Amino acid sequence: MLRIASVIVLQDEAAASLVLTKRSANLRMHPGEICFPGGLWEPQDQNLWITALRELQEELGIAASRVRLLKELPLERTLSGTAIHPWLGSISALEPYLINENEVSEVIFLPIQDVLNPKNYQEIEIARFGQRLTCCQYTASSEHFIWGATARIMKQLCLAGKGNF
Repeated sequence: MLRIASVIVLQDEAAASLVLTKRSANLRMHPGEICFPGGLWEPQDQNLWITALRELQEELGIAASRVRLLKELPLERTLSGTAIHPWLGSISALEPYLINENEVSEVIFLPIQDVLNPKNYQEIEIARFGQRLTCCQYTASSEHFIWGATARIMKQLCLAGKGNF
């Protein structure tokens, strides 16, 4: 069964950063991984933008009224086959926010200037599903391992250039 998810690529204008989260180690799917706020589409969601906003509210307590939609980004797929619909949005400042510790263990701010630098991306090989697969890694953060669909979405922004912000 195809799983459909939606994430918000959120620009914090005050911090000139993108907002990512570290998933709680207690989660069943992707524990401890770095990602954009978001999650699976649910039947009550009118559309995938609403899914991203609902998840942002659940994870960080950010009301939809504080977020401005800039544009929809190209679809990405995870190695496990989930279709991820990313949305580029902005917020004047992330503060105040409230971490839902059941879902998120940390909020991460990545400087936009680093995200837009193509030298901060590399292809890596990983072992998954009994095979060696090539995927994307973001290398500017020495504290966090950012790879896969999250890094590919960031690389989309990098390749598109500063006109996205």
